[in-house]
Amino acid sequence: MRAARRALLLAAAMGGTGLLAERLRPQRFLADEQARLPLAGLMPDHFGSWTRDPSVAPLLPNPQQQQVLADTYDEVLALSFRNAARQLVMLSLAYGRNQHKGMLVHRPEICYPAQGFRLEQDVVDATVALDDGPLPLKRLVASQGRRHEPISYWVVVGDTLTAFGYPHRWVALRYGLQGLIPDGVLVRVSSLNTDNAEGFALQAAFIREWARALSPAARLRLLGRGHG
Repeated sequence: MRAARRALLLAAAMGGTGLLAERLRPQRFLADEQARLPLAGLMPDHFGSWTRDPSVAPLLPNPQQQQVLADTYDEVLALSFRNAARQLVMLSLAYGRNQHKGMLVHRPEICYPAQGFRLEQDVVDATVALDDGPLPLKRLVASQGRRHEPISYWVVVGDTLTAFGYPHRWVALRYGLQGLIPDGVLVRVSSLNTDNAEGFALQAAFIREWARALSPAARLRLLGRGHG
């Protein structure tokens, strides 16, 4: 009889735990709690010394990668810009309404090798000095044939600038404790330079002028809190 009671109590406890977990599972999308402009609506065509060049497309994904993007992100925008000296910088934005939905697979250190690129330099931490403080980001270098591409990128979850891995999961957990499923955006800036230092300096100059031209709402969306 006591064994039966213990089994009944254990079953009740397990059922209660399951119900509690279900109640604590985030149910609301952060994206539904606030107005969100399409990515193209956040982007100026001209700023500082830079002008959009529609004749140049950033790296186009192969069909397999294109399917991954479609399954992971709700919106992707790829643009190219040239400065007064005709130097080229490519900008890619990938937005996901549910950042839990596989954003990790689109990190450049994963998606570039998946398209036949070789990583010439491992991912390193770096910062770009903006008017309101440093912007932490990641840098790496990928190459394929004669194409040599220094790359800078960062990720914003909700309105928080973070990094992939534990920081990313911690930010998502903080939103989850509020009952929210956060959205996220991955920002990638790259250029075609055989000199890595020159490429990253060009990208830093682009990011600074681009950040100055963004509206407060766009800065919050694309650079995170502290840069909004």
